[in-house]
This record gives sequence, C-alpha cells and structure tokens, in this order.
Amino acid sequence: MSVMTPSHTITADASRAEVHFAIGGYWDAEGMKRFLFELGEAAKPFMKAGVSFTALGDFKDFMPQDRATADAIRDSIESGSRNGLRRFAILNAAPLVRMQYRRIAQGTQVEYFDSRVEALDWLRRA
Repeated sequence: MSVMTPSHTITADASRAEVHFAIGGYWDAEGMKRFLFELGEAAKPFMKAGVSFTALGDFKDFMPQDRATADAIRDSIESGSRNGLRRFAILNAAPLVRMQYRRIAQGTQVEYFDSRVEALDWLRRA
C-alpha cells in the first residue's frame, strides 16, 4: 500500500467517553466526508446522551490535505465542539500536518503529542 492511500481505523471507549482513531494517506474531500461520518457515528452515543467526550487521533501516516478536504475536517471539528467534544489529542503528526490543524482547529482544545501515554493523560485530566 502506498503512503498516499487513504486508511483509517476507529474505535470508541464508552467507559471513558473517548473516540480513538488512526488515519493515514492523502484524502479527497468526498472520501474524507465518509470517514468523518464514520467518526461521527462512533461519537453519536455520547452526543445523544449529552455526555462530553474526547478524541485521540493517531496521525503518524497522515499527510497535509488540500483546501477542500481541510475544510471538511474543520467543519467536523466545529460540529464536534458544538456537540460535546471537549479535547482532541493529535498523536505523531508531521510538522506540516500540525500547522494545518492549528489553522483549521482554532477555538477547539487541541494538543499535539509524540507519546500515546502523554496524550491519554492530557485527555483524561479534563
């Protein structure tokens, strides 16, 4: 598989109200919208219950995205924030990905980590 090929996994930890995902590759806007829909489905039980939740995203294999795809991500982060997303930890992101997320995630509590342990500790201190 090419590093450009979109890939992802998504899990939810109901006992901690956390959504964990890993994402890689370069996405087109439509593919990203489908991924973001799946991510929203994982968070839906928390939103329906009115429970705030956190997210941990592993971006080790993720690349900077084009403007349309970044806009879809921004819209999803804003929607999540309006619907209970408290904190979002980004793990293993390349410097250009961090720069892009700083731009699109303004107004959301996002931090960047190289250690999963540190990222989870920060999420769970909220």
